[in-house]
Amino acid sequence: MRLVPCFLLTFGFVRAQYFSEGWTPGQAVPTETVEAETITGTPTSTATPAAKWSWQEFSSKHLDFGKFVTEGPIATALSGIGINATEQLELARQRAAERGWDERIPLLTDSNFETLVKNETFDTPEEAEKRTWFVVVTIGKQDTMSKYVDEVFDNAYQLALDAGDAEHVKWARVDYLAETEITTDWMVWKPPTLIVIKDKGNALRFYQPGQIVLDSAMLHKFVALDGWKETEPWSGPWAPGGSRQPYLHAYAVLSRRAYNIISALPRWIILLVTGAIGSFIINFFHKDDGRPKPAKWNQEADSC
Repeated sequence: MRLVPCFLLTFGFVRAQYFSEGWTPGQAVPTETVEAETITGTPTSTATPAAKWSWQEFSSKHLDFGKFVTEGPIATALSGIGINATEQLELARQRAAERGWDERIPLLTDSNFETLVKNETFDTPEEAEKRTWFVVVTIGKQDTMSKYVDEVFDNAYQLALDAGDAEHVKWARVDYLAETEITTDWMVWKPPTLIVIKDKGNALRFYQPGQIVLDSAMLHKFVALDGWKETEPWSGPWAPGGSRQPYLHAYAVLSRRAYNIISALPRWIILLVTGAIGSFIINFFHKDDGRPKPAKWNQEADSC
């Protein structure tokens, strides 16, 4: 029974001339046949080829660091400790523009280092093991060497985006003139310095400009192929996990608080306080010690 609808559907696509009235006695046998009319329909559209996947396009759309910090759990965590992520991100971008930095590379600060690096969450243990932070500590374009290292660093970052072979690496920059706690924790006193951070900030490797080839292509391969593994991480009593590291961290926190207080004061107050301190020091070293002074010779009295 199911064949009946199929036959009906098939015959519906042809014209009625396919069906004749049949042959009657005395009628000549028909010699010509009726050709079926070709059915023309709209040609099927050619399937469009799938767009080629681009790591650069994907990262620009889905790995926006600004949204990563200002939305979601990280923004909630920062607001919980009194940090406005949106405001801080805007200030960081302004500083980056003033210093001539690539705004796509995020700034690590005293405020967000704990959240972004130490408390970073991962989906798998393998992802946590592969995570690498490549950081440059710099003061910007006002210093010749910092400016050159920044350019090489930014170009290497672009090469990594184009190649898509360093997805496990996060690139970041530290403004040496604005951050105090993390640079003190790392004992970085002379920018520019390149740092490879592993194990949520517990393994650090430092590179001065004279210790590494400052070439964008070489720097890209250095992080993409994990070339930093040839260097031993920082170790010793002041390093992360060392016996004196808690004292260094306490000093770093105090330095940060002092810097925040001083930087919040108007400049005229700073000048007034420093002037008063200088005057006090000068008077202290030139004060009267209480000893009897020798009598002064009065020439006029002797002449009389």
